[in-house]
Amino acid sequence: MQVQAGDSGLQEWRTRFLVDASGRDTFLADRLALKRRSRDHASAALYGHFRDARRNPGTAEGNITIAWFEHGWFWFIPLKDGATSVGAVCSPAYLNSRRVDPEAFFRQTIAMAPEIADRLAQAELIGPVTATGNYSYASTRMSGRGYLMVGDAWAFVDPVFSSGVYLAMNSAALAADVVDSVLDYPARAPALCRRFERTVRGGVRTFSWLIHRVTSPVIRKLFMAPRDFLGIRSAMVSLLAGDVFRPGPVRSRLYLFRTLYYLNFIADWPASFRAWRRRRRDIRVSSGAA
Repeated sequence: MQVQAGDSGLQEWRTRFLVDASGRDTFLADRLALKRRSRDHASAALYGHFRDARRNPGTAEGNITIAWFEHGWFWFIPLKDGATSVGAVCSPAYLNSRRVDPEAFFRQTIAMAPEIADRLAQAELIGPVTATGNYSYASTRMSGRGYLMVGDAWAFVDPVFSSGVYLAMNSAALAADVVDSVLDYPARAPALCRRFERTVRGGVRTFSWLIHRVTSPVIRKLFMAPRDFLGIRSAMVSLLAGDVFRPGPVRSRLYLFRTLYYLNFIADWPASFRAWRRRRRDIRVSSGAA
């Protein structure tokens, strides 16, 4: 690899192994033409940062809040510097209905969620409002001869509760173990990389199952009436925190949650079917807008 080092000209670096942690710059995925937009993602987003937003009281001040509205859901994430990140995850069809500038449209959208509107009543928008379409992607592979990709350098999943940070850190910790073994035992590299890829893909697939259904009426019903039946609520908290790679009781409880989801889906099949059909439409809209 050649790099420009100040005024000393080009330098050539040779490495025994390369870990791509370039995030959404996707250094290797772009150069190897491995990056693909997610075809299962059917959301758009509109977001900005506010000063003086009303947060939760007391020790819950830093907690994240979500709120549903007609076209999707809001995130409300308090940041350490005093600002608050606020965003609306919505259908591509709703975002495409915009006829005013992004800030005006964002404020119209905020008005649809009374809880968020109340928290922002005295707040000041401190930056531009950003609108984005389908921003989820994955690379066709995350490892090869002499390299691994970790975190967003390999894939980016529609975030909930900033879980992508924990997903990236977990994949990096797993990758560190792989690289340590590969440097000592080069012949084991293919098998170690395959196991790494299976583990990371499995964890992200578990997380994505919820992400792709988070706006469904069944998920809303289950979230708005939480019970820690057989530890399911605790398992969902672990999932939303990005803890999806370790084997153990969390995994089995998540399968139990899926069972409850499908039972509720069948019990209210007319509404569930309409939501499913709407999501398929949104995927087509999203794909056409790319």
